[in-house]
Amino acid sequence: MASKIKKQVKKSVRKVKKSPTYKFTSIILAIILVAAGYYYATYMMPDAPNYSANQNEDGFYYYTLVNSGDYYFDANDLIGDDLKDELNQILNTGFTPTTYGEAKTYLAIADQSLTDSTKVYNVYNGALVNAEWDSVSWHREHIWPNSRLGIDRVNDSSRNQGSDLHNLRAITPSVNSSRSDRFYLDASGENQTVTGGGYYPGDDHKGDVARIILYMAVMYDFLIVTDEGLEDESNHYTMAGAKMGKLSILLEWHKEDPVDDFERSRNQHIFEAQGNRNPFIDKPEYVHLIWEDKTIDELTETNPLFIQNSHLMLDLIISKRGILYV
Repeated sequence: MASKIKKQVKKSVRKVKKSPTYKFTSIILAIILVAAGYYYATYMMPDAPNYSANQNEDGFYYYTLVNSGDYYFDANDLIGDDLKDELNQILNTGFTPTTYGEAKTYLAIADQSLTDSTKVYNVYNGALVNAEWDSVSWHREHIWPNSRLGIDRVNDSSRNQGSDLHNLRAITPSVNSSRSDRFYLDASGENQTVTGGGYYPGDDHKGDVARIILYMAVMYDFLIVTDEGLEDESNHYTMAGAKMGKLSILLEWHKEDPVDDFERSRNQHIFEAQGNRNPFIDKPEYVHLIWEDKTIDELTETNPLFIQNSHLMLDLIISKRGILYV
């Protein structure tokens, strides 16, 4: 009986192999496989963006929920203005502002180099200088400029948005002068002034800058982050001039220069000092949900059934008759 069945199977196989459909399908499949082999052998991969493991191929950070009791628990499942409003409440709860004078002490700790605790890591040029305040090695830089905060010039006793530690960074004095109160514009390489009244913070600092600016726009809901009207300097130190950007560029920098250990360490030190955190360091995906109209589903990482990001995918289905279709 088994021998008879075996002969019938062989006969069916020979019949299928002789069929025009089988021969045609085999030829097409062979051509596809040869073409795919040639493509992969000669394809030159482009330079990969500097995305982290927590980002997808387009640079968007993956979304995760947080557990009960977490700092951001009340922000779970929110998007858009609802998320922005909830974060404003979270950030202002337990917030105890320090004075601008006290920032000299706090920044000496928050901006410490991760490799040398006697040095602070200056923004924009990355210089490592003596951490202890001497008014020469470093100054206090307003990432969102003082003149664009809707208040008068701050002094050491000021306790307002001009003294928020998240917005202050240690900076080389000469760099502070050249940056002035310029808004941010795109370039590449080292920090530099940019034609059109802008400033580029440098490749290694642009993501840090973006996340600080976006924090300020959520923490203080009267501050506007935008692409428009930034060139007008006639309204500085007034509420009408409380604008910063450019938003579209900052959103790209947020993706291109991912959150790093220095930012995480600094965020924790400032939390201990003034009682609130920068959510876009802890939960960078919130940026996409607030300013880029992304949904939670779009940012949820999945395990695909097929290989993602391939340039060629062969989806072969074997019919009940044993004939291959492409």
